Amino acid sequence: MNRWLIVGVGLGLAGLALAADPPKKPTDKPLPVVAEAERGEGVSLTVYNQNFVVVKERRFMDLKQGRSLVRFRDVAATIEPDTVQFSPLRQPDLARVVEQNYEFDLVSADKLLDRYIDRDIGIVTQDGEVLNGTLLSFDPNQLVLKTAKGIDLLPRAGNVKDVRFSALPGGLLTRPTLVWQLDAKKDGKELVKVAYRARAMSWRVDYRARVNQAGDKMDLGGWVTVTNNTGTTFKDAQVKLLAGDVNLIEEGRRAGIDVIDDREKDAKEKPAFIEKSFADYHLYELGRPATLKSAETKQIELLDVANVPVERRYELRPGEAKVAVVLRFKNAEEVAKGLGIPLPKGPVRVFQRDADGELELAGTDAIDHTPKDETLNVRLGYAFDLAGERKQLAQRNGPNWNEQDWEIKLRNHKPEAVKIEVGEAINGSSANWTMLKESRTHVVRDVNTLVYTVELKANSEATVTYSIRYQW
Repeated sequence: MNRWLIVGVGLGLAGLALAADPPKKPTDKPLPVVAEAERGEGVSLTVYNQNFVVVKERRFMDLKQGRSLVRFRDVAATIEPDTVQFSPLRQPDLARVVEQNYEFDLVSADKLLDRYIDRDIGIVTQDGEVLNGTLLSFDPNQLVLKTAKGIDLLPRAGNVKDVRFSALPGGLLTRPTLVWQLDAKKDGKELVKVAYRARAMSWRVDYRARVNQAGDKMDLGGWVTVTNNTGTTFKDAQVKLLAGDVNLIEEGRRAGIDVIDDREKDAKEKPAFIEKSFADYHLYELGRPATLKSAETKQIELLDVANVPVERRYELRPGEAKVAVVLRFKNAEEVAKGLGIPLPKGPVRVFQRDADGELELAGTDAIDHTPKDETLNVRLGYAFDLAGERKQLAQRNGPNWNEQDWEIKLRNHKPEAVKIEVGEAINGSSANWTMLKESRTHVVRDVNTLVYTVELKANSEATVTYSIRYQW
């Protein structure tokens, strides 16, 4: 185990991991644990659903005995400085951070011009003319230059080709930098680990389902999309994704130095994606290094499962007047090889083959984080040839009771028989209720919902009636 010195505020987030096909089975031989001090330089990213990333980077650093100033460059521009962790890996007690600063005054055209007010610059115009003089002022539209001939107003748009400066002014940086005052026990080169949290990196999963013409089988694919807007490129990074909603306390953070333990597993010889459990969340670890460029969106295949049995269902949901079309399948390994892993939340686009064998969009929906062996319902839309309507027939009131009579009419205009699940909303959470009479037997789905299952023959209709009593 490696002892970590945490500067400022602890992340409170341990290392995480990415996902995959084929999934890792519980019977697989665990990967060996390799000490970080033996792994050399590298970077790993743990990307969360909540638009932030935990960056952990190992670098060799030249240390000088006593106190010295050290610059750690190429950190994310969206870094949260109070989450920075610093740790020597091979000699844990070799050095400690006494003071930390985050420098982010990055160089830009306007910042350079601002630093060169009352200083000499050179202007190259579009026709190649070079004007040398003292910069008096500037704005988005023009430059004010004092030359040997007088004061020149130079329009910037379409006129200025290049601006020449003699040197980069002090205080401006080409990249975000952490500046530490270190206290080291002796000189030498040491492998150190730096970790921090940064905003503006996110990931999601997009699913695509291809349903056959009969509507009883589908192929399910999933792609991970990672978007890097941290302002920094991470080269050959080990990427991990966390599926789940982590609680974050953004205010009232405590300062100080903590000590935590951290171990990571070797990334060699892994399949494309591996799903792992982490606390009450799930991690998906990419088994190969990936480069995430600044302002880049990268897509990586998560799963590709064929011949998943699906059930087409029709539902008249509480409060709706149209009959919804729903595809239902179980996320279980015995259903199809490749399923049976926790599925991260994300949108689902469903395509189905028509009579000509062409895939057409049948509907879109979104799934939430779904554990293995759970049933998923993907709503495609509303059935054109099915109709439903609700009507309250009567209501009777007493001093502490209420009775209601309801009627639901269903019509099937299809040339084949269908089964419709009718969901009825009741006031079960705030009153005691009793079913006085009903034309069909209900099932209690939850405290506020009853379900009637109605089978309709082709081109037929059916009616459900019930009387319910509430008492307070």
